[in-house]
Amino acid sequence: MGYSFADFARDFGPTMLTFGWLLVVWMIMWIAWKTYLLLKMIDYVSAIEWTFYQVTLPEESEETPRSMEVIFEVMGGMHKSPDFNEKYFDGYLEPWASFEIYCTQHSAKFVVVVPTAHRQLFEGIIYAQYPKADIQEVEDYTQRYNVEGLRTTFEMWGGDVVLTEDDILPIKTYREFEANLAEEIPFVDPMQIIVEALTNVEPGEEFWVQVLVRPVDGKRIKKWEQEGEQRIAEISGQAKKAKPGMWENAQALMSALPGEFFRAIFSGPIVLEDKKEEKVLRFFNPVDDAKMKSILQKISGNCYKTKIRIVHIAPVGQLKKPNIARGFGIFKQFAASHLNSFKPDGETKTNGPSFIMKDRRRYLRERNAFLNFQWRDFFGVDSGQMLNAEELATIYHFPVKYVSAPGVARAKSGHKNPPANLPYA
Repeated sequence: MGYSFADFARDFGPTMLTFGWLLVVWMIMWIAWKTYLLLKMIDYVSAIEWTFYQVTLPEESEETPRSMEVIFEVMGGMHKSPDFNEKYFDGYLEPWASFEIYCTQHSAKFVVVVPTAHRQLFEGIIYAQYPKADIQEVEDYTQRYNVEGLRTTFEMWGGDVVLTEDDILPIKTYREFEANLAEEIPFVDPMQIIVEALTNVEPGEEFWVQVLVRPVDGKRIKKWEQEGEQRIAEISGQAKKAKPGMWENAQALMSALPGEFFRAIFSGPIVLEDKKEEKVLRFFNPVDDAKMKSILQKISGNCYKTKIRIVHIAPVGQLKKPNIARGFGIFKQFAASHLNSFKPDGETKTNGPSFIMKDRRRYLRERNAFLNFQWRDFFGVDSGQMLNAEELATIYHFPVKYVSAPGVARAKSGHKNPPANLPYA
């Protein structure tokens, strides 16, 4: 007769009754701590005060997206590593900023939303890169709508925009939009397409674009860089095989012993050969070569956790399907077929559910998409995908003279100088 559960209970039951309660208590305490930390994070995020800036530039501004790239590089100064209490008891989250475009019929406004505690930092770095900029504090444009009016006073569509591949691979950046053969306009600004597409709408229709950017802890950046180096090694064929652990070595030994024993009897003593790894000269095709260089360039820059959202608002009964395709279509210009591109996030896009309580599920997604945008939600330590400053500056930068769209709000030429008390950036 085999070993039964009754035998197991008889042999180990007393021990489990004696010490098992410790495991139960530990699990209860762990769940309670996690719940407490979640509630503290919610309180922490809810207490953040935001300042809303509308940034306008005169038409003759000659800055390129490189100026915006510097702003993203310097904004890492808002990062602060939490101490022990902040990390494990206070619900601390690294601060973030939101870079937004508010589009209505023939009008595009560029809005930067920053934690009020860091407003001077952002004023300083924006004025440093755009000396002729007009920075005005404004109200939150999303507050014109209330989520309770969803489907009664307005309709909406929206969702997150995510990368199609691993975030180690970069997208097409603004350096590849340079028109080397053009003399009068040396730069084809991708912002031109975004503004033209999202402002050519009917009265009452709006598009909101949001790019949330959060500096990341140095240890996590280092780990992510190592993943990039590993990917390069895999493409180049230089990736080292992981060394087997103690358990794997024991398994290999036990499986090999019987065979080696009989081999020694019939063939004589075993002669150990010194195997040397042969070096193979490898030639890379252009795609692999470009991929390795692009990965190296991306992980060499300042990188940030990023979330991208888009929302389309329309009066009830006027939401048009072509506008939905237009909203995601503006991101196709950043696609590099051999590297990375953007796509709608299947878990958040509001027109995603197609079966089983479809209408109810779509309503809940619409509500979540609206509130996430309005709250500038970037909850969770590991939320978002990694983009470097060059990629961010490609997706979002203030329109300069290369953007000729009439809907772009412009500052008056020769506007007042930056305030004298701004910090140096």
